[in-house]
Amino acid sequence: MIKGCELAARLGCDWQSDDPLIIPEVWDVASARILVEAGFPTLTTSAAAYAWAQGYRPGERVGLEELLVVAGRIIRDCQKPIVADLEGCFDRSNQYIKRSVMAALTIGGKGVILGDGGRDGMHQMLGVMEVANRIKSARMAAIEVKKELVLVARTDAVHMGALVANPFEEAIKRANTFLDAGADLVHVPGVQNIDVVHQLKTQIHGPVMITVSHGNAPLLTDYREAGITAVSLGTGLMRSALSDMRRKAENLMATGQFGHLDEAMSENDMSDILCEKVGALTKVASI
Repeated sequence: MIKGCELAARLGCDWQSDDPLIIPEVWDVASARILVEAGFPTLTTSAAAYAWAQGYRPGERVGLEELLVVAGRIIRDCQKPIVADLEGCFDRSNQYIKRSVMAALTIGGKGVILGDGGRDGMHQMLGVMEVANRIKSARMAAIEVKKELVLVARTDAVHMGALVANPFEEAIKRANTFLDAGADLVHVPGVQNIDVVHQLKTQIHGPVMITVSHGNAPLLTDYREAGITAVSLGTGLMRSALSDMRRKAENLMATGQFGHLDEAMSENDMSDILCEKVGALTKVASI
């Protein structure tokens, strides 16, 4: 079992605990700065959250070049280890994935996430061996640029639920295949119940990351005892923040009262946290 602190060492961040490494997802510099200020030692970019912020449904509707520019800006301004979400592999050749991973490493990323989910909203998954070949290409990219890479492979088998025949068994098969192909960590969103997590981990022969997507979850120590290496927060923080905004807006429209604004950070605090070190836009080589 790989502990959270061991994964943190691979990423180059400080996590002095055997508990699973908690890795929040961010979608812009502001969200990243807030989480760094809160003490999180590493972050991942979120293609889904970024897509929502731009008015798109998730599902690879945002180009990889754009995702890498956003990741580069976050990497430059937050100075924390960042794992870049490159989404899935549909309609993306081995060479294209290889160039994308090279670009992510060149802008300072410490890792990448590759998934097997559908493209442009298609509710299907790419063949398991096709994804395995993309993972091998990603690993070769790191070798060629001579940089360390934490390669996270995500399977949406459980997350898609009824759209996949035998989703639990399919997730296990894909996770083990991805590990054999060179992934350092497999991400299995859609699994949060501790009993199911135990079953999952006993059948996957490598490090596992799960997603906690709502508050009715076990303790972090329970996930440690189950052998989980990392816990993603998925898009939970973004959805929570927007839910809070909607609730306050609805209250304002219903009551005409402005008291909730007293809870807001001051403009000076916002500037101190978010704007002090923001630099020029990061340029990413064409992929």
